[in-house]
Amino acid sequence: MTLTNEWLDKIRKEFFSSLNQPEVSSVHLRGLINEATRHAPQLLSEFQQNEDNILSKKAKAWNTTYFDHHIEHAKYNFSRERIEHLIEVRDFLRDKGVKGFVPSPPRFSNSNQGSTPNMASSHTPSDNLQKFVASGDLPTIRTALRLELNRNNLASDALRADLEWTKARVPGLFEAYSEKMLARGMVTDSKLWDSEYYANQVVYLKTNFSEERFLHLVEVRSLLRQQGVEGFAARNTQSHDSSSQTLSHAASGQPQQHNAEHKRVFRTALIIGGAVAALAILLITLINGQN
Repeated sequence: MTLTNEWLDKIRKEFFSSLNQPEVSSVHLRGLINEATRHAPQLLSEFQQNEDNILSKKAKAWNTTYFDHHIEHAKYNFSRERIEHLIEVRDFLRDKGVKGFVPSPPRFSNSNQGSTPNMASSHTPSDNLQKFVASGDLPTIRTALRLELNRNNLASDALRADLEWTKARVPGLFEAYSEKMLARGMVTDSKLWDSEYYANQVVYLKTNFSEERFLHLVEVRSLLRQQGVEGFAARNTQSHDSSSQTLSHAASGQPQQHNAEHKRVFRTALIIGGAVAALAILLITLINGQN
């Protein structure tokens, strides 16, 4: 895909929002910025500084005012040096227990609870899906909806409700169903549904983003969850690290040649949610557009 200044600004903006999200670890931030610059090296600027924005090496000068000051300067000089320094300062303030930098205690949820019949009518989609629908960018909206399939804590009814909610707000969301070289047909015999079949159907959905294919993936996903297939079983969202350990290419929709670290970074970002998930969606859209 062609990278415009607007697209690069979106990535930078989401990175700064992620930097202010206490639940996001420095490992994840560095992983995401590394992925971003690997696929879009023009994202970074040459390091510049003057008397007003010198990076202090003295930790005693690091406080919330210092952090906010250098975020503002990084917006105009998005350099590797400034980003790494901001992450280092953020870690220091987190270790000191400064309010706004320490993650909140995990919230436990009954992720295995079934959905109610009227879920679609009262459904509230994730913040990320709402955000990208509001953006109006169709390729990104499709990616965001497809990535809802990755959220193992979502029941099938919630995914169908996501579909209906998005379709009602996005004209032309789906293409007409078709079969071609990179969008082969759907198998009705559930005995043939396994993780490899699911992975292939994810690829086909990217090529032919039709409602029939999305609903078929929901149905296949439901069966694989019931069978306890690795990578599909519901997980508690509070365990970010354990949830990221078994990302399969079936769940990610990413090309198989990407390494395990690449998959872990994106999977964990999507599980955490919020701004860092929005950043991950932008990067996945970018990467898919270049393949």
